[in-house]
Amino acid sequence: MTETGRNKNFKQEVYDVCVVGGGAAGMSAAIAAARRGYKVCICDKNKKLCKKLYATGNGRCNLANADISSGKYHSESIHKDDWLIRCLGAHPNDTLFDFLHSIGIQEHLLNGYYYPKSMQASSVVWALLDEQKALGISAYGDMLITEIRKQKDGFLVSGDSARIVCKRVVFACGGRSYASLGGCDVGYKIADALKLPVQKQRPALCGCITKECPEELKGVRVACTAYLELPGREKKESGQVIQRGELQFTEYGLSGIMLFNLSSEIGRRLEQENNVPVMIDFLQDVDESVFLLRAGQSKHRTVYGFLNAYLPDKLSLYLLTQCKIERKAGMDTMTEAAIRKLYQTCRAWVFHVTGLMDYESAQVTAGGIDLDAVNPDTMEIKQCPGFYAAGEILDIDGNCGGYNLTFAILSGLRAGEHITC
Repeated sequence: MTETGRNKNFKQEVYDVCVVGGGAAGMSAAIAAARRGYKVCICDKNKKLCKKLYATGNGRCNLANADISSGKYHSESIHKDDWLIRCLGAHPNDTLFDFLHSIGIQEHLLNGYYYPKSMQASSVVWALLDEQKALGISAYGDMLITEIRKQKDGFLVSGDSARIVCKRVVFACGGRSYASLGGCDVGYKIADALKLPVQKQRPALCGCITKECPEELKGVRVACTAYLELPGREKKESGQVIQRGELQFTEYGLSGIMLFNLSSEIGRRLEQENNVPVMIDFLQDVDESVFLLRAGQSKHRTVYGFLNAYLPDKLSLYLLTQCKIERKAGMDTMTEAAIRKLYQTCRAWVFHVTGLMDYESAQVTAGGIDLDAVNPDTMEIKQCPGFYAAGEILDIDGNCGGYNLTFAILSGLRAGEHITC
């Protein structure tokens, strides 16, 4: 393996395949191409490859999800579902684990989420690096690629410390998320320079900044359902996007996996609207008739105590205050109409999202190279033969739960397995 640091002089290198980006997508593509006998190199902005992968899944590396489907992914392309089916294949998890087994990684299924058996991301990184070394794949770390130029018989890949001549390029440089782990906008600038169609980027899988930001709810967590309407768009679940899970209140607004999964659609709508209303159902599994029955059985209690049986105390107090109900009011003073109104309020409380957290807080980047410009069977850019793209640089982002890593690995494999020199 060749390691080259910034500002060191060395001669121009020649390869069959140059992979730009040493993350999950780039490593998978490089390994697949090298297994087919090609001379391959990887260039990465970070000093060490797979830096972001170490942090995946809070260090546990959520590899995949038992519930894999195109509906868990988001894109501007109206052909997204068909495109993904062709890209990921008929049995995505089988393909994924066949590859992982081949480099020595065994999986562990926990509550529908697949992790490495060790429950450590480092084991996946080390397996990829061991395979890279065994295949003789050259690695140029600490090298930011700034230009890719089409030539007669291939490409010239230029960085701040190298010039690489190659027959084929795999563009897997990732997105803007986590600048501290290598995220940046250089990949999009290169795509623009090559005149590739690129969709506008925005943070995804991140917290939401809300107009209502009650200090008294900071730190509160509650199991609930969040949903938003989709006016003018293809209807989903009766015209709504719905997520269930744990909601977290923060100093800036709302957080939690359920909100992360809504953030891509919210970000899309924020490009046309000043704010996006998110409806929260705090009594997701409580039937109105049962709520009224329990209310009738609680005449000796205060309304605050009664509501606290369903919701955290701080949230109960906040909702009662907003409804102008005195916390010490006795349940025996509450009319049936007032109890129904309280129930309906708890079932559809609205927060208005005015923005998303920044890229450093976002797990992935939405937007990127337009899917319609990419052949999903090979990952080759249609208008630029010999140039392949994989992973986060493409206009596709998945929900939390292993979807993005699955896509990165499988799109990288598809590119590496279909390169022809």
